[in-house]
Amino acid sequence: MLSSPLLSIVIPVFNEEDTIKPLIVSIQKELSIYSYELIFVDDFSSDTTSEIIKSEANLHISLIAFEHHKGQSSALAAGIESARGHYIATMDGDLQNDPSDIPKMLELIQKEGWDMVIGFRQNRQDPFLKTMPSKIANFIIRKTTQLQIRDSGCALKVMTSKTAKEIPLHGELHRFMALNAHINGARIIEIPIIHHPRIYGVSKYGLERTFKVMRDLSQIIFAHKTLHSKRVKT
Repeated sequence: MLSSPLLSIVIPVFNEEDTIKPLIVSIQKELSIYSYELIFVDDFSSDTTSEIIKSEANLHISLIAFEHHKGQSSALAAGIESARGHYIATMDGDLQNDPSDIPKMLELIQKEGWDMVIGFRQNRQDPFLKTMPSKIANFIIRKTTQLQIRDSGCALKVMTSKTAKEIPLHGELHRFMALNAHINGARIIEIPIIHHPRIYGVSKYGLERTFKVMRDLSQIIFAHKTLHSKRVKT
């Protein structure tokens, strides 16, 4: 049996056939000095995404393929559950995140003892329909919790395995991994990262997801406030 790698990289994908090969090449280039495993979780793509990943699979690259569409949170949960690394990185599979940011994030978490390092897309290359609900959610998080970060929904994160495996992931909760980790007591830092415009495929984001984001956020904050109030009383 292979020894545990230093880093597990979990990437949920859905209809990303054009991005898989260049993404693998980029990761191999930027992380060549590290021991890592690359876990793709295909959320029941209707194109050749799974076939391409299977053709690239080796001792370090693996595929979890869903038999029906479950959503990004479930895909991340499956990948994190199977991850063997001491640290776990998550990122999108559409080439908007840049693997060159991972080494500096990993260095921070190793040298300074953080539980999670999250990216801040300071020059975000997304349409208004995606950025607007994100800005609202980040503002609410800063005003109602002690988590003072600007981009809680950024997919690019590096965290300890313990932190990652304790985060609840269902529904749309992948957008609030940092918030839930913070509620669990994780120490979190945010750093600027590269964010590329989307070249291939189309965004899976729709207006209806804005309401889901606000609903999930309100539920998380309400539950957190209720738990905090009970602890204070006791």
